[in-house]
Amino acid sequence: MASFNVCKFQDVFFLFSALLLMTLLHGICDGAGFAILQQGTAPMGQGNAFVAQADDPSAIFFNPAGITQLAGTHGYLGTTVIVPRITYDGKNGQEEATVTKVYTPPHVYITHQVSRRVYAGLGIFSPFGLATAWKGDWEGRYLSTYSSLQTVDINPNLSLKLGRLSVAAGVNVLGASLKLRKRILLYPLPDGSQELTDTTWGYGYNLGTTYEIADWCRFGMSYRSRIHLKFDNADANFNVPATLKDYFKDTGAKGKLDLPPSLTMGLSFSPTHRLAVEFDVTWTGWSTYDEMKIRLDSPVGPPGHSAKVFVQPKKWKDVFAYRFGLKYILTTNSTLRFGYIFDQSPVPGKTIDPQLPDGNRMIFAAGFDYRMGPNMVLGLAYNYIDGIKRVKDNDIMRNLPEIYRANGDYDQNIHSLGLSLAYRF
Repeated sequence: MASFNVCKFQDVFFLFSALLLMTLLHGICDGAGFAILQQGTAPMGQGNAFVAQADDPSAIFFNPAGITQLAGTHGYLGTTVIVPRITYDGKNGQEEATVTKVYTPPHVYITHQVSRRVYAGLGIFSPFGLATAWKGDWEGRYLSTYSSLQTVDINPNLSLKLGRLSVAAGVNVLGASLKLRKRILLYPLPDGSQELTDTTWGYGYNLGTTYEIADWCRFGMSYRSRIHLKFDNADANFNVPATLKDYFKDTGAKGKLDLPPSLTMGLSFSPTHRLAVEFDVTWTGWSTYDEMKIRLDSPVGPPGHSAKVFVQPKKWKDVFAYRFGLKYILTTNSTLRFGYIFDQSPVPGKTIDPQLPDGNRMIFAAGFDYRMGPNMVLGLAYNYIDGIKRVKDNDIMRNLPEIYRANGDYDQNIHSLGLSLAYRF
């Protein structure tokens, strides 16, 4: 009777925690960088080389076909503590760094075995995010002082097991919130400022498959579609000296953003029952991000210099990421994980800007699982993301004097700590 009561208490505690986290998810979701791939401690600990293994509930994000390995009902709560830092070394000797902030995008997964062949799953997570905050008086303040994109993806999936083959399909209902700020050069008057904000929804789909080639070898493939976001009800707000207020009135605005499709393929090998090694390759179609175009409902600016449409080219390119992961079962209750990723940057030099001065990345990963009981697993993972130095030397915002174009060297590094709790009901 005592063990029955403990089990019931754990069930209630887990369900209450999941509901609370889902309720808070949209309000606290944030992330550094455009794509957030830290969506579970097991994949995170082995460099996200997980598409073929996909053997815990975070498979909903990485490859939902993998949930056919999860008998019964499983729940999963997790979050990632992300601490990004970008430093700037300008041509004029100015040195700056982004404002230190901590971001904690959470994720929730639930899977259920419907029948011998049919499995269902639900994931709620933040797949994309951008948060870059510079000091208001820095050299590039007329390009950007704050950029934030927050997303929440509600992703139900259905998976079918056909012998050694499993296939899955899901839909993505994604909410997005955008906020952009920068200063306005009004010399000889004091600077003004502008802010653009909006929220919207977009829709997409995802597919996945796994195939057990042999007892010691598995293949996995997962695809996520493009998601089109239309920001049709944005607010453009201006703060300028009183003498210019008539020329910079608050107005509505419109814009759009296409989140990229991605395709991941991988092979997992298990030379012994304790060891698994996986190699993955991911293609991401960042060429969907061709330009940032904002159309205002009313023109802003002094007579003869007013405008309604503002366009900033992006011209991002499709890129690949190469991932290696290792899992080693240390004891019955503990598992070690290690990984490495080389992640190409989609940002070309001719359009790089302080909103995201992204470079190629080397990511070093480690993780640890501890089984706390027959039905509960605690997961820990750490990633260090080392961004290769980027040099900005372009004429983005060519109407600005050279001193304000923030040309110089940008260095980026990110510390990420993942925590998770998985429970089998």
